[in-house]
Order: sequence, then structure tokens, then C-alpha cells
Amino acid sequence: MAWADDSRGQSMQLGAVLLFGFLVVALTTAQATVVPNAVADAELDHSQQVEGQLIDLSTAVAATSASGTPEPTAITLGPDYPPLPLFVVPPPGAGTLRTTTAGTVRIENAAGVTTSQSFDNYWTGATRTYATRALSYRPTYRELDDAPTARIEYGMLVTDYSGDARVDLADGRDPIVDGTEITIPVVGGELDVRSHNTESLVVERVTDATAVPVADDGNPIRLRVPTTLPATVWREEIVGDEPTVDSVSVSGGVATITLDGSQTYELTVHRVVVGTSTSTPTATYLRNTTAAGWPYPFDVRDRYNDRVQESTTIWVYREGNYATPAATVAVPDDPLPGLAGDVCYTLQQGVTDGDRPSTYGSPAGSCE
Repeated sequence: MAWADDSRGQSMQLGAVLLFGFLVVALTTAQATVVPNAVADAELDHSQQVEGQLIDLSTAVAATSASGTPEPTAITLGPDYPPLPLFVVPPPGAGTLRTTTAGTVRIENAAGVTTSQSFDNYWTGATRTYATRALSYRPTYRELDDAPTARIEYGMLVTDYSGDARVDLADGRDPIVDGTEITIPVVGGELDVRSHNTESLVVERVTDATAVPVADDGNPIRLRVPTTLPATVWREEIVGDEPTVDSVSVSGGVATITLDGSQTYELTVHRVVVGTSTSTPTATYLRNTTAAGWPYPFDVRDRYNDRVQESTTIWVYREGNYATPAATVAVPDDPLPGLAGDVCYTLQQGVTDGDRPSTYGSPAGSCE
């Protein structure tokens, strides 16, 4: 009977079960507190790191626009969570970096100042438009609820904290208007990356930074640029303190900057590419020129006002006879045809008066 009544083994088993239960409860409690805290700390560190990298990227866009030198940058899109022995750590969230849907920049009422090297046969005061994109970054965090999203437009970083935007301007550079200099960087390219890895980018300017002297055409020059920022930010932080800016307003996601009509401006439109791009600027108009060593009375320009280096076919008509071309010439490869009298040159066969910026009448005639 004494051996049958001995319960010491059962007590030891029960104690082990209870100890295991306490251990499970302790681990579960720790899993619910230690892991989220470690994840939140890693996400906060990453948020601060990527903000600095985005500032570098916005500076690269501004610097490349100004210098033309490609700028490599790198962005760590998502955080790495620390390994925690005995705990289950979730996989890291992925951040998304992409170019947005294209918007349209409009330059209104800008007329080229007439000189011997004038751009005034294209910059006539007619509205000129350019497609542009912004760069958008959005993180995916598990614990950090108030992490900002970011957007780079016109070489400045816009960080959005739940609707409260903060603007970081590239050091030493004013976006769009700086006194009598108008500099508009338009962004092209396709980029859409979702990852937690570090992604390398190269920002490249694909234009020559040709400056065009312009004044208003009787109505003030207006720059209309797509934006996510309110008018107060444009007025107080971006261009509102420029003496040549008469007013700034924002409506429908477009900022309208109206300039002082008494000034002459240097206008430069840069095209900056991020990601992949297959489009290249094409021949748009003929500009009057008497440049030394240049064999033609005109040169071929693209919409960014750069000289087109590729061979371009020009159709030549005798003035008053625009039904049949008298000759063709490949600029800059062929000499001008030896045609007597006034002739008309055009970029498009048969189009002489419908697209005046693409035509040139020599020496005193028109193309109509």
C-alpha cells in the first residue's frame, strides 16, 4: 500500500507541465511586445535613412539639370528587421519608388527676343507644352503608422506627413524662377520598383541646356506646372519671395506663376531621365542663324531648343510654288541647292504655312 500511495512522480510531472506553460506564456508575451518594438525601431531608423537618401536624389535631379553630369544615387527601399532568437520576426516590408503619371508644363506668352541668332520664329507667345513626371516614394511598414510619403518635383523633395507637406530645396538652387532666370526641369522615364533592397539609380540630363532670351508678348509670361503643393507653400517657401514673380496661385493641382512683364528672361527647359526611356527629342523648328562656320541661314532645333545633330531632311520650295518641292537638302550633310530667287525651307513636305515655326523663308520672302 505504501508504494501505491507514492505520488512524488506525478508532482514532478505536474511541475514540469506548469513550468512549460509559464515559459510558453512568457514567450508569447515577449513575442507580442519585444518583436513589435524591435520592428518599430528598425522602421524608424529606416525612415530617417531613406529621408536622407531622398534628399540626395532630389539634389541629384537639381545638380544634373544644372551641370549635365549624370548623378548616381542609391535608395534603400525597405527596412531590415533584426534577427531575434526564439522569436518569429516578420519579413521586411517593401517600399515603392516610381515615376508618376505624366502631367503637362505650360509656358504661356513667352516671345523670343529678336536678334541675329533669334528663337522668335518658335517662341512667338504661343503656348509651349512639355510632359513631366514626379518621383514618388511610399514605404510599407508594419508598426510605424505615421511614416511620411515623399515626392520629388522640380528638383525639390516634398515630404508629406498625413497631409502636412514639408519642402526641402536643393542647396544653392532655386526651383523654376531665380531672378530673371527661368529653369524648368521636366522629368521623363519609366521607373516602378517595389523592394526592400537597395536600388541604384542614375539621373541623366539628355538636353544641352540651351538658354532662350524671352520677354512677354504683351501679356505676362505665365508658367503652369503640375504640383501636389498648396499655394501657401509656393508663395512662402518656393518662389513667392522672387522680385520678378508677380503672383502664384494653385488650382486643380496646377501652380500658375505669373512673372513681371517689364523684364527679359533667360528660359531653359531641361529634360532629365530617371529609369528607362526610349524617346528622344526630335526636329521641331528651323531657327534663323548667321553663326560663323555654319553653312545655312537656319539650323534645326528640337522642342528643348537644342540644335539637332542628326541628319534632317529639309524640303525646299520656290516661293509662290508650294505644290512641288524644288529640291531636298539633308542638314547638316548637304550644301544648299543652287536655286535662284527666294526659296522656302520646311521640315515637312508640303507644309509651308500651316506650321510656321518649322519653316524658313530666304532671303526676304515668306513661306505662304
